[in-house]
Amino acid sequence: MIKAIIVLVIGLGLLGGAGFGGWILYNQYFGPQEDAPPPPPPPPPPTAFIRMTPVVVPMIGDGRVEQFVTFVVSIEVLAAEQPRGAQLMPKLRDQFIRDLYDAVDRKSIMRGALVDLAAAKKVMRESAAKVLGDETVRDVLVQVVTQRNL
Repeated sequence: MIKAIIVLVIGLGLLGGAGFGGWILYNQYFGPQEDAPPPPPPPPPPTAFIRMTPVVVPMIGDGRVEQFVTFVVSIEVLAAEQPRGAQLMPKLRDQFIRDLYDAVDRKSIMRGALVDLAAAKKVMRESAAKVLGDETVRDVLVQVVTQRNL
């Protein structure tokens, strides 16, 4: 009888040890990982470019046109919104011209006699966002800026 109790105690001890070891291994490999890095952010949505015809803005001073500033730009938009952007191109071009005329008149995009490209790009980005929406427009790519003195 004592042998049976000893075997029972040893068997329960082994069973408990095996259960504890299994629990530890389960938590180590399958349980919640506290040191796991956060999942990567989702990739940004695909974008596309809308090419615009050159935008020509005269710089008027002393009652006459002093120079012409020509901008060649493309607008980076969400790929899903590219057809809508192409449809709104006349309105977008009008907004660009109005805002650039205003900026040239206020000399906010001019640094002396030269165009401040960062300021001009900011004006064009805001113009595109007014027409297409801020969430649609990703960036404005200024490809060429020319200034022709008269």
